[in-house]
Amino acid sequence: MSETHESALPVHVVGVGLWSPGFPDAPRFLAGEPDPEVKKPPCALVKSRMKRATSVLTRSAVEVTTQAIEAAGWPLDEVATVFGSQHGEIQIAVEQMQMMQEGSGVVSPARFKNSVHNTAAGLFSIAATNKRFTTAIAAGAHTFAMCLLEAWGLMLAGEAERVVVTVGEEPLPAPITHFSPHRALALSFALARDAAPERSLGLIGRPERGEGEATPVDAGFEGHTAAGGLRLLRALHGGHEGALALSPGWQLPMRAARARAATGAAE
Repeated sequence: MSETHESALPVHVVGVGLWSPGFPDAPRFLAGEPDPEVKKPPCALVKSRMKRATSVLTRSAVEVTTQAIEAAGWPLDEVATVFGSQHGEIQIAVEQMQMMQEGSGVVSPARFKNSVHNTAAGLFSIAATNKRFTTAIAAGAHTFAMCLLEAWGLMLAGEAERVVVTVGEEPLPAPITHFSPHRALALSFALARDAAPERSLGLIGRPERGEGEATPVDAGFEGHTAAGGLRLLRALHGGHEGALALSPGWQLPMRAARARAATGAAE
């Protein structure tokens, strides 16, 4: 990261969370060690009654948010949260439209209440008794970039010292699968204004316009809303320094902790 970005509020990444079928967390994903038994996100924070009729998207988003907060060593109720998804609760939405078209036309109340874009935000807030700022963002292919920008703005404005950014998607259902035939994936990053050196995984600046380094994305996730998050995860793990591509036209200045250690750079 340049000196300009350092002075423009660098933010520490202090925890990550990940869930995808076969991968219960980020370490297993980075190691490339899939577990065929991992088919549904556990979402242990939420009681069974509250999880009823929720989607894979919601459960995986709450799961990875919890993972990231616990990795950071923070209380669940003391962080602001930013949730992002391009398509949102699309499986429930399509299911509801099919129910309206077929039979009596009556939709499921239980499913309907979980069809809004901020379902994960609400479920996490209730389960964690978290009364801090929360929002849900949809910005097309730029959703992850805009979520990071929202978190950065909250910190710059002094409205939060700790923000967790979570982005995810579930597979698109028929008849729209062909528009984006992606797999289920949710990613979460715990961000903080300050962090002890041993806690920080790296520093990121403000998302900005530009074409950063578009490192390869894992097979099956090209074009996924969370593709930029996968790039960031691997960049932190691999010691990357420089501008990283988030989405077409958006980049993130960053410096992984490993890169800082190698150069002896101060925080």
